[in-house]
Amino acid sequence: MNSVFPGKILAAFGFLPFSTKNHTLQLLGRLVCAFYMMGGAAGFVVLSTIAVFSMLNTATARQGNSFLLLLVWTPTFGVYIRAFIVMIMLLAKRNAFYFLCDETLRMVNRLIPHREDLQTHQVRWQRMANLLGIATVLGHIVWCLTDYIGLVLPSSSMDNNKSVETHVNGTTQQLSVSLNVIWAAYSFYVSLFCLSQQVIVMNVVFAAILRSLIRKHNAVLMAILDGLKGGHQETDKKVDEFRVPDATVRLILIEQLATARYNQTELSKFSAQINSVFHNIVFCAHVLDQMCLMGFVAAVIVTGPSVNLANWIHNSVSIVFFVYYSTLLLLPLARVFDEAESTHLKAYQLAVGIRRHFSSEPIDSQIHEHLQDILGASEQNNIVLHGGGGLITFTRSWFAGVMTFGLSFGVLAYEITQRSNSSNSSS
Repeated sequence: MNSVFPGKILAAFGFLPFSTKNHTLQLLGRLVCAFYMMGGAAGFVVLSTIAVFSMLNTATARQGNSFLLLLVWTPTFGVYIRAFIVMIMLLAKRNAFYFLCDETLRMVNRLIPHREDLQTHQVRWQRMANLLGIATVLGHIVWCLTDYIGLVLPSSSMDNNKSVETHVNGTTQQLSVSLNVIWAAYSFYVSLFCLSQQVIVMNVVFAAILRSLIRKHNAVLMAILDGLKGGHQETDKKVDEFRVPDATVRLILIEQLATARYNQTELSKFSAQINSVFHNIVFCAHVLDQMCLMGFVAAVIVTGPSVNLANWIHNSVSIVFFVYYSTLLLLPLARVFDEAESTHLKAYQLAVGIRRHFSSEPIDSQIHEHLQDILGASEQNNIVLHGGGGLITFTRSWFAGVMTFGLSFGVLAYEITQRSNSSNSSS
């Protein structure tokens, strides 16, 4: 993983070791990581304190539903907390992450034995990791720029035409915080989130690798079935004619089924290893992204473009970014479930084809034993990526539910705001 952009940037900040046995560089990496985490914690305290005082200073200037007004401030804390938690969890799972990388190499070499095919897949995975890693960094920088523009431009109707920056400056003067400290804290704020996104990108890449391996496994099952039908596709061993059920054909089929059963079991273990490393990480990131998304939706509805157009645009752009972070970016996790679901159907088709060609085969033979094991190991939810120890199962239906909930929340927040405005105007 150190050969792709996410691995390189995490290694540069000491969260992953450099690909070297130099003890000095390894120690330097640990020191940089420790400094960065302490700086991140201090930066969170500084920015949170400023945010709390700013929230108290502007509370009387805003009218509306108290819950929605409080929810507007959720992203201020949620984005930083999300980044910090993800990085702490990565450090806690670093040894398991190394083991997962080794297992990935072993599984890839086993299920994609042909060198040219393997190189094609490796290039595709590396391109995916690099593009997603760079895109998440650039996207977050753009998001931060829109945030800054929204702060520095004056509002039209908040506290006698004072901007939010005026409130922030007043708060920093009250707290005696220098501008250099604020910028240092903000740099940790920005960079920690970018680093946390690289961890999520690695989870997505591992999911893409798992899906490709499942697809290869499914192709092997179909190749065996095609051989039974008299096809000429390559399997682990070339068999040109399965239509004559002689002893040699039967032995080759048993060997192929035994290999397929072992691969199915190994894929289940590999899925469990990915979950063991990332399930808490992706759970916290997904939940906090959703909370931030709700905060931005509330901000768009409560504030409106008439108060501060630039800030309203930033909140609207933030909705797009965090919808992407919490749904579209994680869709490869759901595709693993889709690919794994098709394995059971293909195994069933293979079982039917074998029973048709070996109708006299005893039910307790090795062939049927292997088939039953493959069918059992490919049942629903046997290979699925989840978060929070199974609290979230990443499927297409889950993401559809998340989008539906977001839209419903937006409609509800709009109705609450309209009623609150009507009550204020009538009074």
